[in-house]
Amino acid sequence: MTVMKKNIVPLIIITLIFLFPSCSAILGIKSPNKITKEVAYNYLIKHSIDTSNVLFLKNNYFDTLRSLPFKPGWEPGLRPIQCKIFSKNGELIFQYSSCEGSIKRTGLYEQFPPQNITPIDSAYSLSDEIRMIEDFPTLNDDKNYITIVYWATFTGLPGRKLIEKIEKNLEEQNINTVIYKLNTDIMENK
Repeated sequence: MTVMKKNIVPLIIITLIFLFPSCSAILGIKSPNKITKEVAYNYLIKHSIDTSNVLFLKNNYFDTLRSLPFKPGWEPGLRPIQCKIFSKNGELIFQYSSCEGSIKRTGLYEQFPPQNITPIDSAYSLSDEIRMIEDFPTLNDDKNYITIVYWATFTGLPGRKLIEKIEKNLEEQNINTVIYKLNTDIMENK
């Protein structure tokens, strides 16, 4: 019976891959709709998430993110639930997306910086990230790290949980970082 159970697990995984062609479908993430910043803020408030340090993409950068690979060797496409950590010098030291599997695999709960599950683009920097963000604040020199957590209203519970996990764990480890919540919804033009 144990052998049969071992054989069923891979079969279930393969079936899910064919039934759900993207990790978004597996996670239950909806298709994005245009919203306003007010809707985004109200979403966070409704779910008791702090609205400080919320950032938004510049116009048309949603499409840019969809056309770029998440990491070297990946197919182009937006990973709307992710986290990036940069050193205060702007060097990318950590990049995670829910498509890579459980965040536990990064060691986030035990160590800092966490381990990257798959290789990151060492040429990508905080300057590259800031280029696509609307009204990025002036950086505070007393922080050793800059953490950016991607989220969107269309990501539902998985997006909210990543924000909560990152904030909680970095705070518990006393990591000297500022955490920004980058909204990746498509914004209505006003």
